[in-house]
Amino acid sequence: MSKELTFIIEPDRGKLTIEVGGVSTDDLADLRANFDSPHNVNCGKPSDVDISKPANQIDALSDDHRFIWLYTIYHRSVVDGPGVRSVVQVSGCTIRCSGCYVPETHNRLNGKRVPISSIVADILREKNNSDGVTILGGEPFDQAEAVGELVASLKIHGINVTVYTGYTIDALIQRNVPSIHYILTHIDLLIDGPFLSSERVGVGEYRGSMNQRIIRILNSRKKDSKREASGSKINRRFEMKPPFDPIN
Repeated sequence: MSKELTFIIEPDRGKLTIEVGGVSTDDLADLRANFDSPHNVNCGKPSDVDISKPANQIDALSDDHRFIWLYTIYHRSVVDGPGVRSVVQVSGCTIRCSGCYVPETHNRLNGKRVPISSIVADILREKNNSDGVTILGGEPFDQAEAVGELVASLKIHGINVTVYTGYTIDALIQRNVPSIHYILTHIDLLIDGPFLSSERVGVGEYRGSMNQRIIRILNSRKKDSKREASGSKINRRFEMKPPFDPIN
């Protein structure tokens, strides 16, 4: 396997994040020795996360749009989408990609069922330190009604939203489900497609494998929040972004 190093520099915060691939333990130790107080992060799998609170004792298959099955929330991530982000990681995934980095999120009961309002409150406390929110999993579209409710609540506060999914956007559109349509037309960025371990080399930022696409959601009208509040229809279109182009 070829060695890969991706450097993410935040000059305004004085931070450097290095994504590594195919690097031996000894080489990684040598790299860490060059920095003061380094600590580990991992895309979709942060260190030192407390998920000790048990899930409510209810049917694992039940859904309620006011609640969401949550694995964890973490903040100030620079590897889960553009900028510095708060990350909502849902529990439960029916896709279960081979080689998934976070198989512990596949079982819905490994998370806990929490009110969406509490998630939004947590995110708002970090809003001044964040460029937006990323929703990943697990699989967000396996509980589309709840995720749609979360997206709506975040957009009320003008928050940029990125969603990761193992489905392709084409498959999601073909399902013709209102909650899925709402998510796709109100978020800002979608990263779609299953993780393929055979295509993980050379992916660059934000993606796990080369087949996954970075899709920017374009709003064809300005001031959509005001138009939405007045009941006007908002038209959206999708733009596939080349994998290595900068995201504006």
